[in-house]
Amino acid sequence: MIQNEIAECMKKMTSYLDLNGYKKFKLFQAQPNYFDLNYEERKDLLQAPSVDYLCKSIIMENTKYDDSYPDNEVNPKYICVVVQYITKLQGEKINKYFKQLQNQKYPDKQISRNKLHFRLTSDEMSQKLSGYQFNAITPFNMVQNMPLLISDRILNLEYIWFGGGHTDVKLRMDVKEMCNLYPNKVYYSDIIMSQQ
Repeated sequence: MIQNEIAECMKKMTSYLDLNGYKKFKLFQAQPNYFDLNYEERKDLLQAPSVDYLCKSIIMENTKYDDSYPDNEVNPKYICVVVQYITKLQGEKINKYFKQLQNQKYPDKQISRNKLHFRLTSDEMSQKLSGYQFNAITPFNMVQNMPLLISDRILNLEYIWFGGGHTDVKLRMDVKEMCNLYPNKVYYSDIIMSQQ
Protein backbone atom coordinates (compact mmCIF):
# COMPACT_ATOMS: atom_id res chain seq x y z
CA MET A 1 0.00 0.00 0.00
CA ILE A 2 2.76 2.49 0.95
CA GLN A 3 4.71 1.44 -2.14
CA ASN A 4 1.67 2.29 -4.28
CA GLU A 5 1.45 5.73 -2.64
CA ILE A 6 5.13 6.36 -3.33
CA ALA A 7 4.84 5.22 -6.95
CA GLU A 8 1.78 7.43 -7.47
CA CYS A 9 3.52 10.41 -5.88
CA MET A 10 6.59 9.99 -8.09
CA LYS A 11 4.42 9.61 -11.18
CA LYS A 12 2.41 12.79 -10.40
CA MET A 13 5.50 14.82 -9.54
CA THR A 14 7.36 13.70 -12.66
CA SER A 15 4.33 14.52 -14.81
CA TYR A 16 3.96 17.98 -13.22
CA LEU A 17 7.65 18.85 -13.57
CA ASP A 18 7.85 17.55 -17.16
CA LEU A 19 4.73 19.46 -18.14
CA ASN A 20 6.15 22.69 -16.70
CA GLY A 21 9.49 22.47 -18.47
CA TYR A 22 11.76 21.25 -15.69
CA LYS A 23 14.59 19.16 -17.13
CA LYS A 24 17.21 18.89 -14.36
CA PHE A 25 15.40 17.07 -11.56
CA LYS A 26 15.59 13.66 -9.99
CA LEU A 27 13.24 11.81 -7.66
CA PHE A 28 14.63 9.37 -5.14
CA GLN A 29 12.82 6.89 -2.93
CA ALA A 30 14.39 7.10 0.52
CA GLN A 31 14.30 4.41 3.14
CA PRO A 32 11.46 4.61 5.70
CA ASN A 33 13.84 5.64 8.51
CA TYR A 34 15.31 8.56 6.50
CA PHE A 35 14.39 11.14 9.14
CA ASP A 36 16.09 9.04 11.83
CA LEU A 37 19.39 9.51 10.00
CA ASN A 38 21.70 12.38 10.85
CA TYR A 39 22.50 14.98 8.18
CA GLU A 40 25.78 13.31 7.19
CA GLU A 41 24.02 9.98 6.67
CA ARG A 42 21.28 11.65 4.62
CA LYS A 43 23.92 13.42 2.52
CA ASP A 44 25.66 10.09 1.85
CA LEU A 45 22.40 8.37 0.95
CA LEU A 46 21.51 11.10 -1.57
CA GLN A 47 25.13 11.37 -2.78
CA ALA A 48 25.14 15.11 -2.17
CA PRO A 49 28.51 16.92 -2.00
CA SER A 50 27.79 18.29 1.49
CA VAL A 51 25.00 18.75 4.02
CA ASP A 52 24.51 22.28 2.59
CA TYR A 53 22.51 20.64 -0.22
CA LEU A 54 19.87 19.25 2.18
CA CYS A 55 16.91 21.63 2.33
CA LYS A 56 13.31 21.79 3.44
CA SER A 57 10.19 23.62 2.32
CA ILE A 58 7.97 25.15 4.97
CA ILE A 59 4.73 27.08 4.78
CA MET A 60 4.56 30.36 6.70
CA GLU A 61 1.62 32.63 7.40
CA ASN A 62 1.51 36.35 8.05
CA THR A 63 -0.67 36.12 11.15
CA LYS A 64 -1.23 39.91 11.07
CA TYR A 65 -2.22 39.91 7.40
CA ASP A 66 -4.23 42.96 6.36
CA ASP A 67 -6.11 42.61 3.06
CA SER A 68 -6.34 46.39 2.68
CA TYR A 69 -2.87 45.99 1.12
CA PRO A 70 -4.15 44.13 -1.94
CA ASP A 71 -0.93 43.23 -3.79
CA ASN A 72 -0.37 39.58 -2.91
CA GLU A 73 3.11 39.61 -4.43
CA VAL A 74 4.50 42.04 -1.87
CA ASN A 75 1.97 41.38 0.89
CA PRO A 76 1.28 37.65 0.82
CA LYS A 77 -0.71 35.92 3.52
CA TYR A 78 1.13 32.64 2.90
CA ILE A 79 4.59 31.91 1.55
CA CYS A 80 6.57 28.76 0.88
CA VAL A 81 10.08 29.13 2.27
CA VAL A 82 13.07 27.01 1.25
CA VAL A 83 15.99 26.83 3.68
CA GLN A 84 18.91 24.55 4.39
CA TYR A 85 18.50 22.09 7.25
CA ILE A 86 21.76 23.26 8.82
CA THR A 87 20.48 26.84 9.22
CA LYS A 88 17.89 28.45 11.50
CA LEU A 89 15.17 30.60 10.04
CA GLN A 90 14.74 34.10 11.46
CA GLY A 91 11.14 35.28 11.15
CA GLU A 92 11.98 38.92 11.85
CA LYS A 93 14.15 39.04 8.71
CA ILE A 94 11.18 37.83 6.66
CA ASN A 95 8.94 40.49 8.19
CA LYS A 96 11.52 43.18 7.43
CA TYR A 97 11.99 41.92 3.87
CA PHE A 98 8.27 42.08 2.98
CA LYS A 99 7.90 45.45 4.71
CA GLN A 100 10.67 46.79 2.49
CA LEU A 101 9.07 45.29 -0.66
CA GLN A 102 5.65 46.76 0.11
CA ASN A 103 7.01 50.18 0.99
CA GLN A 104 9.26 50.40 -2.07
CA LYS A 105 6.48 49.42 -4.45
CA TYR A 106 3.79 51.51 -2.76
CA PRO A 107 5.44 54.55 -1.16
CA ASP A 108 2.00 56.13 -0.67
CA LYS A 109 0.69 53.06 1.20
CA GLN A 110 3.39 52.21 3.71
CA ILE A 111 2.92 49.06 5.76
CA SER A 112 3.83 49.11 9.44
CA ARG A 113 5.67 46.40 11.34
CA ASN A 114 2.52 45.50 13.27
CA LYS A 115 0.95 44.25 10.00
CA LEU A 116 3.71 41.67 9.45
CA HIS A 117 4.23 38.62 11.61
CA PHE A 118 5.34 35.57 9.61
CA ARG A 119 5.16 32.31 11.55
CA LEU A 120 5.17 28.62 10.72
CA THR A 121 1.69 27.33 10.04
CA SER A 122 0.38 24.31 11.92
CA ASP A 123 0.97 20.90 10.34
CA GLU A 124 -2.74 20.73 9.53
CA MET A 125 -2.75 24.13 7.81
CA SER A 126 0.45 23.30 5.92
CA GLN A 127 -1.15 20.13 4.60
CA LYS A 128 -4.35 21.97 3.66
CA LEU A 129 -2.44 24.67 1.74
CA SER A 130 0.22 22.50 0.15
CA GLY A 131 -1.53 19.16 -0.20
CA TYR A 132 1.51 17.50 1.41
CA GLN A 133 2.03 16.13 4.89
CA PHE A 134 4.79 17.08 7.31
CA ASN A 135 8.29 16.15 5.99
CA ALA A 136 6.92 15.80 2.44
CA ILE A 137 6.30 19.45 1.51
CA THR A 138 7.58 20.63 -1.84
CA PRO A 139 6.86 23.95 -3.56
CA PHE A 140 5.63 22.17 -6.68
CA ASN A 141 2.02 21.36 -7.55
CA MET A 142 0.66 22.71 -4.28
CA VAL A 143 -3.06 23.10 -3.60
CA GLN A 144 -2.77 26.86 -3.10
CA ASN A 145 -0.47 29.01 -5.20
CA MET A 146 1.87 31.18 -3.17
CA PRO A 147 5.16 33.05 -3.56
CA LEU A 148 8.43 31.22 -2.97
CA LEU A 149 11.05 32.72 -0.65
CA ILE A 150 14.48 31.12 -0.96
CA SER A 151 17.35 31.58 1.46
CA ASP A 152 20.03 33.45 -0.46
CA ARG A 153 22.62 30.88 0.67
CA ILE A 154 20.95 28.34 -1.61
CA LEU A 155 21.65 30.46 -4.70
CA ASN A 156 25.31 29.43 -4.59
CA LEU A 157 24.41 25.77 -5.05
CA GLU A 158 23.86 24.03 -8.38
CA TYR A 159 21.02 21.94 -6.97
CA ILE A 160 19.30 21.05 -3.70
CA TRP A 161 17.52 18.04 -2.21
CA PHE A 162 14.18 18.51 -0.45
CA GLY A 163 10.76 16.94 -0.02
CA GLY A 164 9.18 15.38 -3.06
CA GLY A 165 5.51 15.14 -2.05
CA HIS A 166 5.73 12.02 0.15
CA THR A 167 7.79 11.48 3.30
CA ASP A 168 9.75 8.73 1.52
CA VAL A 169 10.33 10.70 -1.70
CA LYS A 170 13.15 13.21 -2.09
CA LEU A 171 13.45 15.63 -4.98
CA ARG A 172 16.72 16.91 -6.39
CA MET A 173 16.03 20.24 -8.07
CA ASP A 174 18.29 22.47 -10.13
CA VAL A 175 18.34 25.84 -8.34
CA LYS A 176 18.32 27.95 -11.53
CA GLU A 177 15.41 26.00 -12.99
CA MET A 178 13.49 26.31 -9.73
CA CYS A 179 14.00 30.09 -9.72
CA ASN A 180 13.22 30.57 -13.41
CA LEU A 181 10.29 28.19 -13.88
CA TYR A 182 8.42 28.39 -10.58
CA PRO A 183 4.88 29.52 -11.53
CA ASN A 184 4.56 32.23 -8.86
CA LYS A 185 6.75 35.07 -7.65
CA VAL A 186 10.19 34.00 -6.40
CA TYR A 187 12.14 35.99 -3.81
CA TYR A 188 15.67 35.53 -2.46
CA SER A 189 16.88 37.03 0.78
CA ASP A 190 18.99 36.57 3.87
CA ILE A 191 16.39 34.96 6.13
CA ILE A 192 18.52 32.90 8.50
CA MET A 193 20.06 33.62 11.87
CA SER A 194 23.66 34.79 11.82
CA GLN A 195 26.07 32.10 12.88
CA GLN A 196 27.56 32.62 16.31
